[in-house]
Amino acid sequence: MDRNEYCDRVLAQVGRLTSGEARDLRAELSGHIEDHAEALTALGYGEDEAGERAVMLMGDPEETGRALRRCYRGWWLVLARYLMVTVTAVLCVLIANEMVKSPRFSDSDRYRAREQRFHWIELWGSETLNVQIPIGNDIVCVDRVSTGIAYDQIRGAQLAVVQMRGYDRIPGGVVYKRLLQELRLENQRGEVFFEGSEYGYSSCGGCSGTLWVHTAEHYVPIAPDDTYITLIYDRLGERIEVEILLPERVVQT
Repeated sequence: MDRNEYCDRVLAQVGRLTSGEARDLRAELSGHIEDHAEALTALGYGEDEAGERAVMLMGDPEETGRALRRCYRGWWLVLARYLMVTVTAVLCVLIANEMVKSPRFSDSDRYRAREQRFHWIELWGSETLNVQIPIGNDIVCVDRVSTGIAYDQIRGAQLAVVQMRGYDRIPGGVVYKRLLQELRLENQRGEVFFEGSEYGYSSCGGCSGTLWVHTAEHYVPIAPDDTYITLIYDRLGERIEVEILLPERVVQT
């Protein structure tokens, strides 16, 4: 199903619209699909595949159309129109700036990179990132990667620590609560830090969050000459692999 067919099926469910309303709604739906496709293309998907997956990410067209039909009834029409324009504007900011900014959370730190809280015996390097990875209806944002020799429960281990957030594509939407736990972090030799059947999600060292944003730390053992690690999602028929470059090691003096 291509973009035009998806829009046709949505509009067929919405029902009676003026020509201007139908034109605006079609343009908005098409814009959402284009935004998704651009984000997927930036992650390495081919143009055709990105277009197809972008349409799939929009969900069932009949269900979307029926939900919109309820918005286009009576006095709610004007308010719904303004609401949809606002959502479109926010999504454009999301793609253009590679971060989510919602008025509801503008005064909190939920959508900002967390401060480094991990304890090190020796820190080799740390770099703040803003790598966004679309997974299903959610976004995983890699905030920071650090390398060094660890302290506390993994004392003496040479490892990389990746801090990340997970949130819904629509600001204020509910994120899948186990999204970050279902990621796997591997080094260049395919190793993870925790191995064994007792660890359901072997590289996730810590995870917390709310309905809207989850945060997590993933660990992986590294060698001093490693240059990258790989973040992997392999669930529900979807497999995504993203290489994360390690920061340059700072020589201790």
